[in-house]
Amino acid sequence: MKSLTDAPVELELLRTTNLTMVGITIGDPSGIGPEIVLRAISLKGLLIDKFIIIGNRKLLEKLQKKIAKYSVQSLTRCKVLDAFDYFDYEFGKPQKKCGLASLLQLHLAIHLLKIGKIKSIVTAPVSKTALSLVGFLFPGQTEYFASEFGINKYGMLAWSKELKIILSTIHKPLKDVPNLITKQNILEKIILLNSYLKHYEKIKRPRIGVFSLNPHSFEFTCGAEHRILLAIKQAQKLGINVDGPIPADSIFVNRSISKAKNGYVAMYHDQAMLPVKLLSQGTGVNVTLGLPFIRTSPLHGVAYDIAGKGIASPLAMYNAIKLCQKLSD
Repeated sequence: MKSLTDAPVELELLRTTNLTMVGITIGDPSGIGPEIVLRAISLKGLLIDKFIIIGNRKLLEKLQKKIAKYSVQSLTRCKVLDAFDYFDYEFGKPQKKCGLASLLQLHLAIHLLKIGKIKSIVTAPVSKTALSLVGFLFPGQTEYFASEFGINKYGMLAWSKELKIILSTIHKPLKDVPNLITKQNILEKIILLNSYLKHYEKIKRPRIGVFSLNPHSFEFTCGAEHRILLAIKQAQKLGINVDGPIPADSIFVNRSISKAKNGYVAMYHDQAMLPVKLLSQGTGVNVTLGLPFIRTSPLHGVAYDIAGKGIASPLAMYNAIKLCQKLSD
């Protein structure tokens, strides 16, 4: 497997690119990432000539033949950079070589971002287990991008047309969440969400709601609710239109309640993911806020159970690509 330094990057292709390009990684080869990239770029509404696919052309071509019945025809129109050599692999399980392929894609994507050859990035799903087999020490791609660009204040936004929720804690066990909820942490997420809604969603004065940690908010408290309240009051002093803590179970009783706000701040993973995934019906997007560029990804994982079967829906990847294009313009 090639390293980043000797990856076969076509110099002529790079010379002809500019900051209108969007990078797309194919993710873990043994998951659904390569398939949903191929199928997403075949759908209407995307500017194919604005993409650089970061992965391996031979791998994609072989997969394209396997799922040809889905009319996957756009690969010949796309620029593809080989981040790694082609290799044989099995669908549907973590493998060290697939973890390395995933990591090399991220290395190349970051390199292209830093030298200005792409202006934004869409990442297909990767396996944390496979990445750990090659020494990847980060909880996920979000944290890796933030580290590479020296960003300390960042957030994961679960995005759908119906609902937008930023997470206060990412990839953390529930037992650790209460101690991770600080006034500063919540305030940072409120500010990130407010900035995103103003600058990208073009909402002049966003309405933001902040979830409580516990059911019924202050009825059961471990101190975290008070820290959440302090963050809300501080954000209000900064002129942000925010209120809470709001019991999360009452927000989504009906659609009129959920639409009362432009965005929400959740305390932990499932508090955000469950309503967004439910309302988006598998088409949601993850947007990383706080980076010096736009980064999106589908709001789902590698789906090993259906990998290689040609049945994975491309709609979340399609939305991730389309949203990345829109926010990058």
